[in-house]
Amino acid sequence: MTNKLKKCRGIVVTILPIITVPILYFAYLTVVPLNDIVKSGNTISMEYENTTVTEPVKPKNPDDDIPIIKYKGFDTFGEIRIPSINVNMKVINKVTPAAIEVASAYLYSTDGFNQVGNTVIIGHNYKNGELFSNVTKLKVGNKIYLKTNGSKEIEYTIYKTFETTSYDASFYNRATNGKREITLSTCTDDVATTDHRLIILAREE
Repeated sequence: MTNKLKKCRGIVVTILPIITVPILYFAYLTVVPLNDIVKSGNTISMEYENTTVTEPVKPKNPDDDIPIIKYKGFDTFGEIRIPSINVNMKVINKVTPAAIEVASAYLYSTDGFNQVGNTVIIGHNYKNGELFSNVTKLKVGNKIYLKTNGSKEIEYTIYKTFETTSYDASFYNRATNGKREITLSTCTDDVATTDHRLIILAREE
């Protein structure tokens, strides 16, 4: 009996290291901490042994480069001009209830204000000739000019007008085929009875 126990003990002593060493090694690999973490700007590089994982840098927002011009206490990105209805006003850089009381305002863009893609500008229709009140008179073929602060004026030609609900934003992310487009949005003349919006679509020629 004693000889059998000694023999079993010898087998265990021989086999145990063979089994446990690989297990411990792979366990080490799964819990070993990252060797180095280096942060520079918006990039974080993490090295694990010989593997480097780099967090992608977020693209820069082109609106960050627009010079700000103050107008009645608001920051503006540019000016909109519509000769056919005698509109010439500032475009405030973001929509707030107070902002659209004094001028038009920049709501959204696919690739930056007045850049290739679509830029959405909204304004009030007071039905008294101020702000976007006369936008309801615009027709296909009329011209709209949009100028970014510090840049040249871009000419757009209206190609479509329509009415929709205030909840409809389906036309914001439309394909522009590598051109600039703008969307003007304002209340219809019957705002007292509906929540509809008049939408003007125009593209750079």
